[in-house]
Amino acid sequence: MKRKKLAFIIPSLKAGGAERVVSTLTNQLILDFDIVIVILYACKPFYHLNPEIQVVFCKETYNSTPSFFQSIANHLALKNTCKKVILKEKADIIIGFTTIANIYSVLIAKQIKVPSIISERIHPQFGSISNFWVKVRKLIYPKTNALVIQTKEIKDFFTKYVQEEKVKIINNPLAEELVAQRNIQTIKSNHIICVGRLTEQKNQELLIRAFANIKRGDWKLLLIGEGNKKEAYKQLVDDLKINDSVVFIGNVKDVSAYYNSAKIFVLPSNYEGFPNALIEAMYFGLSCIATNCPSGPSEIINDGENGFLIPVKDQLTLEQKLSTLINNNNLQTQFSEKAMRSTKPFEAPSIANTWKELIYKFL
Repeated sequence: MKRKKLAFIIPSLKAGGAERVVSTLTNQLILDFDIVIVILYACKPFYHLNPEIQVVFCKETYNSTPSFFQSIANHLALKNTCKKVILKEKADIIIGFTTIANIYSVLIAKQIKVPSIISERIHPQFGSISNFWVKVRKLIYPKTNALVIQTKEIKDFFTKYVQEEKVKIINNPLAEELVAQRNIQTIKSNHIICVGRLTEQKNQELLIRAFANIKRGDWKLLLIGEGNKKEAYKQLVDDLKINDSVVFIGNVKDVSAYYNSAKIFVLPSNYEGFPNALIEAMYFGLSCIATNCPSGPSEIINDGENGFLIPVKDQLTLEQKLSTLINNNNLQTQFSEKAMRSTKPFEAPSIANTWKELIYKFL
């Protein structure tokens, strides 16, 4: 029997949460389907992709400052390029990731009469899209066959205008190459790590300030990621005179070495879609502290059981919880064991099977 072909549409495959999910998911689904990933803008894929997966770029560069009318013309041209690729590849279903790619996916699917599945990756109330695209999303999303989101909170947002039976909660998968690197025998260092883009959203400032205020001893804070706040955060570390205790690691392709050797992980975000790094850290058995931000952490952490949940932007509580963990090895062990157990369902084959069931419904 001829294998069915899936066409994924995503703006880029650089470092990031949605990009990691598409890479992990397609690496699993290639066992059952032929796959083409249509990427809106040319880039070198950051994560490992099975060589059987075809990758096609639509446009060389992103025009970041066009006028409104130029922008619409750009989007129409991009959408038409995507459509040509998908027609040429004879895709049986289109799967979009992130808002703009989702809108393209639904429009193209309607035009060429194939099903579409779209997937939001961030809490829509906090997304960076303009009002124009918010309105377009409201018009277009109800026309898809299925909308995949990660949390109940996000589902509640979309069921205001998308039929409830179309909205499916499927969690993000753990990357298999990362899972394979877990080594619970690794000797742990007194390291607190934070993995994520250095941006306002991720709010590493909260963690830097909290870390500066506690009795640190020989503990170090490792910030893994790049972003537009990096220079500001470096200056803050300088101002707080904690240069000896804070290390800016930058983007890392394989974070497993840091997960294996650190003791504590902190997610200080103001908002999330579904925090991949938190699941990864818990899977590796780190003691985790996360803000109870929209959305995701409260569906992963049971406060005081397998980690700590703290209010968003609450520096004092973060200081208290950090101090508690640093000084309590037994609690670190309890959180570690329970975190590893509670994140087992996020392994890639299990998540891919849920996606497979959904895809087969429309083929």
